[in-house]
Amino acid sequence: MQRSRLAILLCLPLALLTGCEIDNSKCKGTKCGDPQADAGIAETGDWDITGPYANCRFIQGTTGTQCGELGSFDLSACQRATLGGIGKEGVFTTHGRIVQGDGGVSYFTQAHSLREDGGVETFNGWATYSSNMNLTKQFNQDTWFVSRHTTSSLTDGGTLNVTVGYAGCSAQDSNHFTGCYAVCRNGQSSEVGTFKAARIVNARGEGEANGLTLVSEAPVRDQYDDNYFFGIPVDVYVTKNRAYVVSIEGSYQGSGGLTIFDVSDPAHPVRTNQLDGQNGYWNSVWAKGDALYIGSGKHGVITYDITNPDNPVLTPVQVQENADAHTLFVDGNHLYAMGAPTRVYDISNPRAPRLLGRYEPPGAGSYPYAYVHDAFVYKNRMYSFYWSYGMQISDVSQVDTTEPTPLGSYRYGLNSDGSPALNYAHSHAGAVGTYVDRLIAFEGGETWGAHLRVLDVTDPARVKLLAHYRLRQEASIHNMLLDEAKKRLYIAYYQEGVRVLDVANPAQPREIGYFNTFRSEDPMRGLGFYDGAIGIRIPKAPDVSTTNAGLLYVVDTSRGLLILRETQ
Repeated sequence: MQRSRLAILLCLPLALLTGCEIDNSKCKGTKCGDPQADAGIAETGDWDITGPYANCRFIQGTTGTQCGELGSFDLSACQRATLGGIGKEGVFTTHGRIVQGDGGVSYFTQAHSLREDGGVETFNGWATYSSNMNLTKQFNQDTWFVSRHTTSSLTDGGTLNVTVGYAGCSAQDSNHFTGCYAVCRNGQSSEVGTFKAARIVNARGEGEANGLTLVSEAPVRDQYDDNYFFGIPVDVYVTKNRAYVVSIEGSYQGSGGLTIFDVSDPAHPVRTNQLDGQNGYWNSVWAKGDALYIGSGKHGVITYDITNPDNPVLTPVQVQENADAHTLFVDGNHLYAMGAPTRVYDISNPRAPRLLGRYEPPGAGSYPYAYVHDAFVYKNRMYSFYWSYGMQISDVSQVDTTEPTPLGSYRYGLNSDGSPALNYAHSHAGAVGTYVDRLIAFEGGETWGAHLRVLDVTDPARVKLLAHYRLRQEASIHNMLLDEAKKRLYIAYYQEGVRVLDVANPAQPREIGYFNTFRSEDPMRGLGFYDGAIGIRIPKAPDVSTTNAGLLYVVDTSRGLLILRETQ
């Protein structure tokens, strides 16, 4: 399927059962699930497992200063004449296939930002801000080669010199190509493999927007010096005519924390305050009444009193702990914190959370790569997005007195024995709504090729796949919100910006609007694969007003807070 085309795959409902007992050492005796159960068609992962991405290789035995340089790659079988048409600048996302020393294979995602205007460039997590980083580029009619050289001091007094080289092999078009790469440490190769890369430009002939218009934009910068970032913006919550934006620390963007914007005039947001997260990885935010909850990667749930909305104050009752609270979800008088593992709190007194218990679905604790990334609670069910362990469904109707009861799951990216495949699931986030007498879930992952799955979860023991909605492989879906009344799904889709889908017929999701937030010239693009529109919020009662009705509050990792309005 061509990457340049929008592909909406409409599928007949396919039953997929999980939870069958599997005797497999990789699963450590857990219930890994049988992807072929019910004689349905087993769904694969978000991308296809293939052989090497390119007909090139690292020349083993290349050492010293040549390791990782252009001459260390055998490109004799490549179609090098195609490389001259590749764009020389812009943001590139890559999917790498690592060849391990024992003959095994693993995969990774990465990104780079290359510029010809003298601006800051990024490559494999480093930026040319760094005095100890040097970037070499060689581009001509038959060569696309970039190498990054860094020098670091070790605690034992030694020095680590690292070279990372990417050599193009063949181009499919001006924005897509494949090649070989190598990582060399002190002149010795430590990692080699092949990659495919994509230059991020607006796809499918799109302009900036359709069906959405930009009301305002407010960068998340340090309140004492606007020349500096205040972390990487990741999430937003809107209440009391304020947009509370949390940002995580970044190597080049500062420690992050909480930025408060007065959005009583959406066309002119005003930054009113900032709280330093002190490298606590403040990744999520939610509010109830006069309480604001921060999900911290290092301190669990942090509770603030926002009676004065511009000056949050720590509440006397805290439930902080040395554990990850990656995401938060509030349902009535309960707060769910996901991460290590799910914790459930009674917030009938919003400013004094009380821990009710911790929950982990059976088998999740020992399943490889399982991690509860997010959850959605709806009609007494919790839909937990458990990365490699898929979407887990639990009954939380008695959560005040009894731990959740497992009901079923939906899993993909599995080997025939139930263990995680190389393209194992990265189940990440979702939303659920009622369609007459059916419950429909919208699930998305977070990796190369991650996209939307539409699922019938009416019977949680027999979840049925209804449809896919996918864009380019080189951009991942992220968070989403469902407006049940309008039957519209709003998606933060990283480099694909914001997408609005008509899901009145859930088996046929139809895109009706978009806003491309991603611009390659924005500062600090390309530091990682997860870049672009990351967070999205639509105010709900009691926070809906005549001022913010019909508005979308979006967080972009570089641009900060964007307020959008639907025009159709």
